[in-house]
Amino acid sequence: MITAKVVNPFKELQHKGHMYNAGDTYPAEGFEATEERVYFLTGVHPKYEKIYLAEVTIDEQGESEEHVSEHPKHTGGGYYELSNGEKVKGKDEAIKAENALKSDE
Repeated sequence: MITAKVVNPFKELQHKGHMYNAGDTYPAEGFEATEERVYFLTGVHPKYEKIYLAEVTIDEQGESEEHVSEHPKHTGGGYYELSNGEKVKGKDEAIKAENALKSDE
C-alpha cells in the first residue's frame, strides 16, 4: 500500500473528483494509489509548477519504508535544494531546474 501527505490542494480526477487539501493523506479511504500516479504527483507539475504529494510511505507486508520526495526543497535564505543535491536561489529558478532534471530521467 502506498500513502503520501498532501502538500498542495488538488482535485483527483482518478478518485471520482475527490478534493484533497494540504495535510490530508493520499489516497483517501476507499481509493487506491498506483506507484505511477504517486510518482507523478510528487514531481513538479509541468503546467502548475508545484508538487502535490510528499512523504511517500510504501507499506509492503507490514514493513514501512518512507521516501521524502519534495524537491525543490526550501533550505532557507531563498535557496532551494534540487533532487540531485544542487542548490539554487529563487523558487521559480529551482522549479525550472528541477523540471529539467526530471525531464532528463
